[in-house]
Amino acid sequence: MKYLQCFVIFSFFVSVSKEVWAQESMSNIDMEFGKGTNFSSSDSTFSIKFNGRIQSMFELRQQGDSGTTRADFLLRRARLNFQGTAFDPRFTFRIQLGFALGDINAANSNQQNNLVLRDAMFFYQAKPWLRFGFGQTKLPGNRQRQVSSANLQLVERSIANNNFTLDRDKGLWVYTKVKLKKAILKTTLAVSSGEGRIASSSNGKLSYTGRVEFLPFGNFKNNGEYLEADIEKESKPKLSIAGVYSVNDEATRTMGQLGEYLFNGTEANIRYYGGDLLFKHKGFSLQSELYNRSSRIGIITNTKDSTQKNAINAGTSFLIQSGYFVSNKNEIAIRYASISPSNSVSAILNNQKEFVIGGSHYFSKHALKIQSDVSFFKVAAARNRVFRLSAVISF
Repeated sequence: MKYLQCFVIFSFFVSVSKEVWAQESMSNIDMEFGKGTNFSSSDSTFSIKFNGRIQSMFELRQQGDSGTTRADFLLRRARLNFQGTAFDPRFTFRIQLGFALGDINAANSNQQNNLVLRDAMFFYQAKPWLRFGFGQTKLPGNRQRQVSSANLQLVERSIANNNFTLDRDKGLWVYTKVKLKKAILKTTLAVSSGEGRIASSSNGKLSYTGRVEFLPFGNFKNNGEYLEADIEKESKPKLSIAGVYSVNDEATRTMGQLGEYLFNGTEANIRYYGGDLLFKHKGFSLQSELYNRSSRIGIITNTKDSTQKNAINAGTSFLIQSGYFVSNKNEIAIRYASISPSNSVSAILNNQKEFVIGGSHYFSKHALKIQSDVSFFKVAAARNRVFRLSAVISF
């Protein structure tokens, strides 16, 4: 059923594109590799652009405690994006669909979901400095989640992100961008359901999130603050410093917008806060994150099965990552990340550490690249090694 729905959705957008193509005499068509294909009406009242991305991956895992080695080939991501303007250039929209198995599997095993839809947003540019968004997309949380998976410096995001991120939600967004001489100040505020992108029964409580970014040396080239590598080779130093604060009232899942449901119908107030930074100059990049999640709810024992326990993933995450272009198209990068659970949940949540070293060859920036890395994970006393090889094409 999931794949039938994927096919139906894909067919719909293809048919729309064909209809626009059929009006070629009345439309402008623009194509550029890595940036998609754009169709626009002759009077510019309507436009639609679509682009896609495929990431294929080979993964070799070695379990240090058992000595077991496992290899697998994965279609890690397969996505389509549609965006454009409607009626007036101030009104824009964006839809992102995911078709790989990892994209459409339920994010919560206790809830039946078809997660083909990743983003669906309607935007209104009220002023040059003020924009509103309404729908479903990423919350303004940690930087590494804000960066598209197409623009990562290493094959995958860190354990810090995977365990201490806000991810996506449904709600209302307010974006501002103000220029202060050479500096830039950006803010993003979001009021959302707090339940994430799965279809679940709501308890009527909401989540409130704010992110403030300060760019003291002005804008990065081509939105480079959301590209991990210094792919643009910034000629002058560029820096972005950000802080985030989020409150999720009466959340029902272990990570707020993510994770399994808390046992016994428990609801928890969650505080999430921290900061991150990104620096780039002449092919060198450095980013770091420090985030905390807290709740007064401790370990919860399932009343139906006393052997099962869960809790809010409370604690602190840390990330530091750096890369350098050793030639025009070749970069090496390293990362260290850690997770330290709060004392109240340390009995069931482990300390984790991650060390990664990798290399990337960019044929056409992030639009066409090959990446590989070796990761060393320490989870409590267990030590695991992972080798990954990835190929990404964005069209």
